[in-house]
Amino acid sequence: MSIPDQRTIINMVRDFGVSNEKTSSVRYIADMTVRFKADQVRAFLRNRNVPFAETSARKVLILPVYSAQGYTNLWDDPNPWRDAWGKVSGDSGLVPVSLPVGDLDDIGTVSVEQAQSGDQTAVNKIGQRYGANVAVADATMSGDGDAQSVDVSVTRYDANGSPQVFGVHESLAAGESVPTMLERAAADVRAKLESSWKQASMIDYGASGELMVFVPITGMDDWAGIENRLENLPVIKLMRVVAMSRREVQIDVEFAGTPDQFRIALAQQNLDLQQIDQLWFVEPSGSDRLAKLMANP
Repeated sequence: MSIPDQRTIINMVRDFGVSNEKTSSVRYIADMTVRFKADQVRAFLRNRNVPFAETSARKVLILPVYSAQGYTNLWDDPNPWRDAWGKVSGDSGLVPVSLPVGDLDDIGTVSVEQAQSGDQTAVNKIGQRYGANVAVADATMSGDGDAQSVDVSVTRYDANGSPQVFGVHESLAAGESVPTMLERAAADVRAKLESSWKQASMIDYGASGELMVFVPITGMDDWAGIENRLENLPVIKLMRVVAMSRREVQIDVEFAGTPDQFRIALAQQNLDLQQIDQLWFVEPSGSDRLAKLMANP
């Protein structure tokens, strides 16, 4: 892809802001935040067939397991690993990250032993409570003094696929505190979650597909909610209602990318895409509407 010229870039800028200004007799320092016009950036990339990701992932709930000096902790205080995550979590970026409240319901749902052993039932249960996928971030401290380091093993659980496992290692830098090192490790984990999601959701807008989809519904209010979720998917180019009844809606959907990428995008809106024989169906995740529809055609 050719680098856009200055005029093209300026035309894509929505606005900008300046913060944290610092001046001296010889220099001026500030943070500048530039916001771009999403439609123009999207069109620029599409016209050049550049794959890009813009679908936000479902929120990821972090379970921060911390092991140091022979003691392993998830819910008790102090937990410096949880404190580190409190500084890097949030809704910014393509992968929103949050922490559990840590109340009695949380403590009774998943123990530190269940988190470490990968008890899928317990992990799924706390994920359902927060409406999120779950990542167990198991941090183990080693060394002492200025030679301390942390090894983090992360297992990300996704209801629509197999668990994803990766690791992060950080060592204490000169003059650095342990909390700062842990914050840096948490930021690295979040960056890897973002990178993994971008690779999975990056859409080649030069490719496209079309499906005739059946959506089981319980009423018009239910359909309005599902329709709103579908309209929030950037990968959908065109959606047209073909037929409608009290029990189901038939829609023709044109989308960018492959059917698997379309399936991933739907999952972020808590919608499942599945094929039965030659027919395609979309229903809310965890719903039994399709089973009921097939049992009573």
